[in-house]
This record gives sequence, C-alpha cells and structure tokens, in this order.
Amino acid sequence: MERLHNWLILKAIKGLGDVSIKKLWLKLGSADRILSASYDECREIVGENKAKAILKKDLSFEPERVIKTLEEENIDWLTLEDQSYPPLLKEIEDPPPVLFFKGDIKPIPMVGVVGTRKPDIQSLSFIRSLVRTLVKEGYGVCSGGAVGCDFQSHRECVGAGGYTLCVLGMGLLKLPSHLKQLQDKNMVFLSEFLPEALPDEYTFPRRNRLISGLSRSLVVVEAGEESGALITANYAVKQRRPIWVYIGNGSSHRWLGCVKLVNEGKAKILHSPNALFEGLTTSKPSEDPILELLSTPKTFDQLLEALKIDPSELTLKLSQLEIEGKLVRQGYHYLAL
Repeated sequence: MERLHNWLILKAIKGLGDVSIKKLWLKLGSADRILSASYDECREIVGENKAKAILKKDLSFEPERVIKTLEEENIDWLTLEDQSYPPLLKEIEDPPPVLFFKGDIKPIPMVGVVGTRKPDIQSLSFIRSLVRTLVKEGYGVCSGGAVGCDFQSHRECVGAGGYTLCVLGMGLLKLPSHLKQLQDKNMVFLSEFLPEALPDEYTFPRRNRLISGLSRSLVVVEAGEESGALITANYAVKQRRPIWVYIGNGSSHRWLGCVKLVNEGKAKILHSPNALFEGLTTSKPSEDPILELLSTPKTFDQLLEALKIDPSELTLKLSQLEIEGKLVRQGYHYLAL
C-alpha cells in the first residue's frame, strides 16, 4: 500500500494538479521519487509555486482514510506507475494519478459512445446496431452512465456479452440506482474521484475527458446545441481521437450539436456502424516487443536495457513506429498508442 499512499499524497497536495503530476512522473518515474525530490528538482519541472506546494504538503484529504475505505469496500485502484493503468489514458495531458474501480479492467480497445439524456427512438435503434457491431469486432464500449444514450450503450453491450466501462462523475460509493441494475462480470465502474465524493457541477465535465481519453474513437449519437456530449467531443479533439456523429434527422434540433461538429470539421458522419472501423486501428494486440514494453512510458535507456539491441537499431525502430503513429514521445519517455 506504500505506492498507493504516496500517489494519494500527490493527489491530495493543494495547488498541485494532474497536469503537473504527470510532468513530475515523466521526469522522475515514481511517486516515491517525486516526494523525495529536492525543491530545485521540482521547481525545474513544474515551477516555483508548485514546488513549494510539494515541499509544504498541505493536503486536501487524509490518504490513510481513503486506503481504509478502499479496503473495507473492496474497491480496486491503479496508479500511473502501474502497468495495468490504461495506456491511452496515460497519453492525455492530465491523466488521473489514481483510478478507483470495481470490476476487471481488461486490455480491450474501447470506443466511446455518448449522447443526450432523452434520445430519439432512431438514436436508440442506432446504438443497438452500433454496440452489437463493436462487440462482434472485438471492441468494448466506454461511456458515462447517464440516463439516455450512455445507459443504453452500457445496457446493449452487457446484453451482447461485451465489455463496457462506465466512467463516473462521482465516487464509487455514490453509484446511481439506475446503474446498479447493470452490474455484470463484463461491466467496470471507474472513477478518479474519492469513493465517497458526491456529484457536482464540475465532476461530470471533468469525467468527460476520461471517456474520450480511454477510447480510440468517439461516437456522438445524438446531441443538441447545449448537450454535455459536446464537452466530451471537444476533449476528443484535444486528445486527437477520431470523432463520428450519427444524424437521424438533420433538420431536427435534436442533432444540431452533431451537425455543428461536422460543419466545424471536428467529426465525420457515421451512416453505418461498419464505417467506424475506417478510423480505428486493429483490435488485435500488438506482437511488437517494443510496443508491448511501451504499454507504460519508458526512456530510451530503459528500452535498451530491456531489449539488449544496438542503440542505432533501436533509434531506427522507434522512428519508424512514431511515423506509423504507433507511439508518441513525451519528453524523455516513449509511450505506445
């Protein structure tokens, strides 16, 4: 539990956000190393004010109490250091330093499916077809659990025997009643918020970045001009995730948000679920040893040590994989996509 305790301390430090924590982790490699780093080391990475915050360690919650709750409620967790932490989520600018979840997180590629809370019957029919196609092709469904399109996506996926991940806008101990009926061996509930955290006006927009961040592609099934699904779409743009929209009736106000995404060049229209796979990489796991190692960020030297190959050969392979869009370089670290 020491690793978790250290990450919770970082999460709890007032004035130190997720963006800064990721910068520190990429440079220093672990929570223990960050907490033991000198003021000058931290200042060089995140600036004077945040370095002072780390030194001061004024915490917004007690890590020990959180750990006790996790143990009592059988809640699992992952930190940025863990190999099982979703690799795509590590890629975003501000990944949560700690994830809390119930269920089994599996290395299955995800597609985000979001939309309005009061969907049209056409949208519900399209979700059914889309989700069943995704399951057949080996993909999971990621959504936010809200009534409407989100809930329907999860339910259809469970019904088809597929894997679905529900990203919550509250703590796991505050699970809404409508989601409790969906608990299944292939259903995972995940949250970056502390287990007892209540939903708030900022928590749902905040969790939306995780829906897109966990997904290889995002489908907006139905969204008006003020729909919260557009927040998820805008995060997907920042995270360079392909966006698709379904438009059941282009003249209806129900799909004006979807039309806007297309007109702004942010999304493509999805006429058929099968067209989605034009924008997705294969769902089969990579057999490339470099990409397997880069499921968690590693430096050039760490890769050399693990692979035991010539540095020039590794440089060539890394360059080729980066050109193919299979990995990204973040500072001194490489990460598979």
